[in-house]
Amino acid sequence: MTWGTEELDLDAYLSRIGVAEPTLKSVHAGHVASIPFENIEVFLGDVPKLDIPSLQAKLVGRERGGYCFEHNLLYTAALDRLGIPVQRLLARPRLSQRGGPMRGRTHMMAVAEVDGRQWLTDVGWGGGGLLEPMPFEEGTMRQGAWTFRLTRIEEQWVLQSLTAGEWVSYYGFTTERQYLADYEMSNFYSARAPGSHWTARLIAQRTGPEFRTALVGNELVKARPSGETEKRTLTAAEILGELPATFGIELTDAERDQVIKKI
Repeated sequence: MTWGTEELDLDAYLSRIGVAEPTLKSVHAGHVASIPFENIEVFLGDVPKLDIPSLQAKLVGRERGGYCFEHNLLYTAALDRLGIPVQRLLARPRLSQRGGPMRGRTHMMAVAEVDGRQWLTDVGWGGGGLLEPMPFEEGTMRQGAWTFRLTRIEEQWVLQSLTAGEWVSYYGFTTERQYLADYEMSNFYSARAPGSHWTARLIAQRTGPEFRTALVGNELVKARPSGETEKRTLTAAEILGELPATFGIELTDAERDQVIKKI
């Protein structure tokens, strides 16, 4: 099975994320710090392309962002090229479950191996996600102001974050082998399914060591692990200003016009 990794311009990718000495930790951290999470393409009605040339053209060449499939397919291609063994996986988001029905597997993440030890690694969760890899074993890890826990719930591994004093489950997963077709199907569902939250409102996010900044619809939110939040409602013009200023997302004139019409 090929993931198209030979088509990746590794030097251009490493330059985009500001990493001169690539390791699993430095590449993960550099990617999260440099490439924003955003759903603008899906919000405007398109289905993101998942082949490596398209991902590189968008996230590296245009310096745009994307959502989980785009981020993690590009990132794991880089790990492949660096000789870091990586297993691509699919997870079930659990944030809004709260005792409700089990959701489909619509989040991509991975497990990588360095020096005989496995690490959970995920640059595509968005708000409040991992800043660096964490050991793929039950336990907790502090990253900046954030605290994460990997635990077992029934047959699933579950990643949780300590938020406002409570453990919030992000997603659950198993280690079943996945194929590119699995991501293509999940990507198409996420971008086209009636009621998909990815199509309903504009989303852009960046996470740093102390807080995350998120644009959700017309609301700009700064949130800390303590549960403290700052919120501001934006006009359409202010949204177009925050995209480049806060998230580093530059749109074409045509995209700006489409965003204005949609919001």
